[in-house]
Amino acid sequence: MILIITSKPDGHIGAVTRHLDAAGAPWVRLNTEDIAQNLDLTIEPALGTGSLHIKDSGRKFNLQDVQAVWYRKPETPQVGHFQLDAGSLDYVQSEFREILDNLYALLPHVPWINNPFHARIAHRKMLQLKVAAKVGFRVPETLVTNSPDAALRFAAKSNCDLAIKSLGALSAAQGTGTQTSYGLFTRRVTRAELLAVKDKIANLSTTFQPFIPKACELRVTCVGDRIFTCRIQARPGDLTADDYRFDTQNLTHTATEAPNLHSRIHDYMREFNLNFACFDFIVPLKGEPVFLEANANGQFAWVENLTGLPIAKAIADELMSHTNPPAHPPAELTAKDIEFLSASLSNEDFRRFCRNRNHARH
Repeated sequence: MILIITSKPDGHIGAVTRHLDAAGAPWVRLNTEDIAQNLDLTIEPALGTGSLHIKDSGRKFNLQDVQAVWYRKPETPQVGHFQLDAGSLDYVQSEFREILDNLYALLPHVPWINNPFHARIAHRKMLQLKVAAKVGFRVPETLVTNSPDAALRFAAKSNCDLAIKSLGALSAAQGTGTQTSYGLFTRRVTRAELLAVKDKIANLSTTFQPFIPKACELRVTCVGDRIFTCRIQARPGDLTADDYRFDTQNLTHTATEAPNLHSRIHDYMREFNLNFACFDFIVPLKGEPVFLEANANGQFAWVENLTGLPIAKAIADELMSHTNPPAHPPAELTAKDIEFLSASLSNEDFRRFCRNRNHARH
């Protein structure tokens, strides 16, 4: 049985489960945000066994029957329905998070896409750059600092515009009451712009890199041993030249190949013990692609929808490769089979065969 750990808004699940259903592979979906109201469980930790019942779907399964896990996009358990003070709610929510982490920890022997304890380390972007350089990728010179002087020296040394990035957050909300959300994508800044805000640099460490003019970007998805490469063509002169995420759906996406990256991608995956990751590369005007980052829980559906690359099927195949095939009842013998057997066996052998088969049926 395949366990899928995610949340209700996750639209990627159906693309994979339709392939699991077509193959007859059993699976169960666990949405983590509602486990406080929607999950009954009984676990015996010392034995590594237990039973779980998901109320809304009616699905029940035993922990020991899990053969593979897809850890997709879980969310923090919701506890607002409890009539408790803020401190007590924090405690209850923390306990539910611990319940999930403990369940994950009881399944180290099964294959994951990806084990969350490995993925949490793999999400650290400073470590990503170190590992990328180790396996031989070309990486941008990078400085993370809250020192205005260090940032300005880096800008002078680079002698070009800079790219500024966040280490984690992809979006933020601003305002009170009705809030405005906006993306925190890569932005290009000139040395003059940096100098104008130098006093603010001390407030928060920021990631600085030389801005690299690009011919295009590559979104490379690795699933087990399989690699799918998509070329994303930005529009010169607008924000997509800084970061394609400013207008992803309206950019030209083309399935392509980048075999020169494959061995290093696999080396990178082994370093973090991952079975899935989405890599982002810049293809500069000169030279080989430049590694930017790799997301161990990256989005893939938009790439498949725009290019036809069979990423969802590859994920389903990877999950099923570690599970037992569905059992099929033995085929009934036909009259032709009986005739062939009677001609092939001696009378005593044939009678013994029939007795054994009739006994097995009862």
